[in-house]
Amino acid sequence: MISRRTALTGMAAVTATAAGLPSEATTDAGDAVGSGKLTAASGAATVGIPMNRTRAEEILEREGLDALVLGQGINVYHASGFWPLTSRMGHSPNTFAIVTRRKSQPLSLVLPSFTYYYLLADIHRSDDFPAYVYTSPADEEGPDGAPLAAPFALFPDRKAIPLDSVESRRGSLTAFAEKGVGLSADAKLALAKALKDLGLTKARIAVDHQNVHALVTESAPGATLVDADDALRRIRPIKSDHEIALMRRAATNNAEAALAAAYAVRAGASYRDLRNLFYAEAARRGNKGVFMVVDRVSAEQYDAPFRDGQAFLIDAVSEFGGYHGDYGRTIFLGEPTRPMAQAVAAIGTAWDEIRHALKPGMRFSEIGALGQQTLKKLGGNYIVPFGPHSVGLYHTDHVGNAGAAAFREDHVLEKGMILSVDCPLLESGMGGSAHLEDLMLITENGSEPINDVGDQVIII
Repeated sequence: MISRRTALTGMAAVTATAAGLPSEATTDAGDAVGSGKLTAASGAATVGIPMNRTRAEEILEREGLDALVLGQGINVYHASGFWPLTSRMGHSPNTFAIVTRRKSQPLSLVLPSFTYYYLLADIHRSDDFPAYVYTSPADEEGPDGAPLAAPFALFPDRKAIPLDSVESRRGSLTAFAEKGVGLSADAKLALAKALKDLGLTKARIAVDHQNVHALVTESAPGATLVDADDALRRIRPIKSDHEIALMRRAATNNAEAALAAAYAVRAGASYRDLRNLFYAEAARRGNKGVFMVVDRVSAEQYDAPFRDGQAFLIDAVSEFGGYHGDYGRTIFLGEPTRPMAQAVAAIGTAWDEIRHALKPGMRFSEIGALGQQTLKKLGGNYIVPFGPHSVGLYHTDHVGNAGAAAFREDHVLEKGMILSVDCPLLESGMGGSAHLEDLMLITENGSEPINDVGDQVIII
């Protein structure tokens, strides 16, 4: 039997699984250069593009934009399904996704030759999107006086044994890239070539980073540039089928990990123990921990022991394939105080009312108002925000989510949106803290949870 004075149970060794994109292996080994179309060799994965293209075209049209040129890693991934490793290493942007309103060529990538050879070639196919690859200047110039590109710097083949599938595929893909779109001597020339091919040299383009702004200015001096953040935050809330699949996996794994960690807590364990176990349980399921608020405390440097009779909230966030799960519950370690038990019951009833009412056409303001009305009917004079926010690549991914309330947009729910409604108790002196949160997919006529709603209170 486990004593209530023991710390955490179930802290077994955890093997973390990489959180990757759903992909399908190809069986076509045809990789002949010069055929005009290249199919990835056996073992390669198709690139799953998360971005909702229909939504992107709608927002570009609405905002009067011809294209997005994106250099931040998360934005490149959203547009192309490829997350440049160098962005996670802290490098300045060197891979650029061009998203256009052109249905014939909606996406192009501009990237360094080594990034293509060593990273993208493992998953790229020519029919996914064209890749404009740049190397470095050669010693000679072309007829126009511009420097010619140095060839790909591939790993030399010692020919000691035959190339394996990774080596042969990379060689075939890089050769195709060199003979297809062709190589450029630097990023500016490659981007200029791509923008010219796409008819964007005098376009209205949104960019996401100051370095991207400078590069596009040099590559297409006739273009008009604006910031891309607003457009991206208008695209992201309406998820593609691919994004919804990732969100279902993220939300399920996240909620299961939070529950596994919560049920293991005992008096004498600490906040840090619980948070670390959540991260381990998330990794066990293929998610990567992002944060966990424990009993109103988000600072990971803080630590304190749990005690018998304590009521505390958890707000657990982890991600799968870049997409976030977000899950909140109240934990009772034994019997809670009467005021806390009453507040938690009222919050749960209000959330039930809200989630059954969610549907396209409902406004963010109506969600909070419904929660307040329900509390009032129950006789609960509690401060609970019932704050909605769209969840996806970010914990909060819609536009107008910061600053004074007067500057926030009163968003209208649409099919394909994944919504969280934060229900924390914003009061003290009641014997603890409380929270309730699930992720809901807005459907054609209503909504559905994408994590198991289950019990609203966890009693240990």
